[in-house]
Amino acid sequence: MRQAHRVTGQTRAPRILTGAGAVVSSTVIALAGSMLPATAAPTPTPATPSTWTVPAAVGSTVVEPTVVRSLDVPATYATFGRGKRSVVAKLEPTPTSTYGLVGVTWEPSTAAAGTSVSLRARVQGSWGRWMPLEVEGDAASAAGDQTREGTDPIWVGAADGVAVRVISRADRAPRDLSVETVEPDRTPLAAGVSSRTGTERLPSGFPAMPDVVTRQEWGADPALGDRCSDPKYGSAARAVVVHHTVNSNTYSAADSPALMRSILAYHTQSQGWCDIGYNFVVDRYGTIFEGRRGGMRRPVRGAHAGDYNTDTVGISMLGNFDTGKLTRPLKNAMVRLIGWRLGTSYMPARGRTKTRIHDRRLKRILGHRDVMSTACPGESGYAFLPRLRDRVAAYVSEYDSPIKARADELGASVTGPVFEGERFAAGGRRTDFANGAMFNKRGLGTHWLKGATRRAYKRVGGVYGALGYPKTDALRTGVSGVFLVRFEGGSIYRVGKKRGYLVRGRIMLRYRKRGGVEGRLGAPTVTLTRHGPRDKVTFEHGRIVHNRESGKINVIYS
Repeated sequence: MRQAHRVTGQTRAPRILTGAGAVVSSTVIALAGSMLPATAAPTPTPATPSTWTVPAAVGSTVVEPTVVRSLDVPATYATFGRGKRSVVAKLEPTPTSTYGLVGVTWEPSTAAAGTSVSLRARVQGSWGRWMPLEVEGDAASAAGDQTREGTDPIWVGAADGVAVRVISRADRAPRDLSVETVEPDRTPLAAGVSSRTGTERLPSGFPAMPDVVTRQEWGADPALGDRCSDPKYGSAARAVVVHHTVNSNTYSAADSPALMRSILAYHTQSQGWCDIGYNFVVDRYGTIFEGRRGGMRRPVRGAHAGDYNTDTVGISMLGNFDTGKLTRPLKNAMVRLIGWRLGTSYMPARGRTKTRIHDRRLKRILGHRDVMSTACPGESGYAFLPRLRDRVAAYVSEYDSPIKARADELGASVTGPVFEGERFAAGGRRTDFANGAMFNKRGLGTHWLKGATRRAYKRVGGVYGALGYPKTDALRTGVSGVFLVRFEGGSIYRVGKKRGYLVRGRIMLRYRKRGGVEGRLGAPTVTLTRHGPRDKVTFEHGRIVHNRESGKINVIYS
């Protein structure tokens, strides 16, 4: 016997946030099959709306504040029946404030298996067709985010009305259903911010970092995107998970920053994540956008693939690739981005991960549907993956890396996995591993630093400091437990396993002349310090002081 239930809709209090990005309005769907009492969400204290400015280096673009508001939802009817798919909740066609992006969310773990969601938008006075929304599971699992489950959002351009229906075989709807409409600030990229078309032929060789539009440049709202107290990291970028954002494929290049601001607002305000879920987003014009903060070269844990967020890089293609085809610029940008991200982490494009991620050995380049119940990244997006693996493999095939060769020689048991990929720095190259760092500069060779030596080197500026690049690995000295690393601009002595001391300049020359650690002064006990014009290093049995103004050097024995 079929039943019908009438449930009163709910209204949520407005929320106002400062910063760049989007207007988000939350519309509660009336539920069928639920007799739970309606409970209004608590009313946060509104902040004072204000504009904020993208830094002058990227054009001093003024971006409007984010406002989160609620809309009333009228009572509605829905019917359901056991054993067949029925509408369990719906929102009748409802006028709204103007919005560009829309999705549906609900309380976690309350949607029955097979629940589907469809949506219609009113654009320029006309109601469009019903569009299916991609239903996500807990994509933020293992990311440390507080989450609401729901659908991927969809970009509709400029709408002012919405209707939604939720269909399930179960006799209940997900709890606390809400329609989330997002109206972004539509300011395009500031003057001087580069966006690649990605149409050029891709050379093989060193996979240099492609042009990436940074968070500041596309207008990530600091009030939204910096809510993660500290970025969470895996151990290495072992695989890439390819997604699509399921929005219209007819957006313009000028729309892409607004889309990014909308996705950030939806992920943080509607789904409760502390930042945008993806590590990178690539649009149909080949422009690459930085996603979740924490360092583009580091294995930042995103919120895009549930339990498979750790040690994977989430890259989403901006568009719907169930219905649309990938453009050549988009394909080229994906090859360049993945080639750089995996190549500089010394990971192959083909094959599977050597270690398990969560519970499986994953393909190095895989689709979202390979690890979660979803159609993402769409039929044409998924069909591109075999060709994408081949192209990335060819792109990095001539990559000649002395650092990688030396790391292979030492072995992963010594170095650990790559934490921050190989990059150019101060005239040379460097790679950070779990257990140390490797440096290479022409004429100096490739050298491995770890432990106290590496920490002391970082304290004085690393390759950008006065020491420059290392000229040796750790060398044994004539004194047990004391090791020496020589740099372009000085030396670091490691005494035991926990202490490293800097000696450089005229003091270093005088120290060597007096026999170094094997001489009367012994090993250093206090690193080089500077007091006005005087530099000083303290040793076990004395100190050396250099007056930079007079040039006088004193060796004082204790």
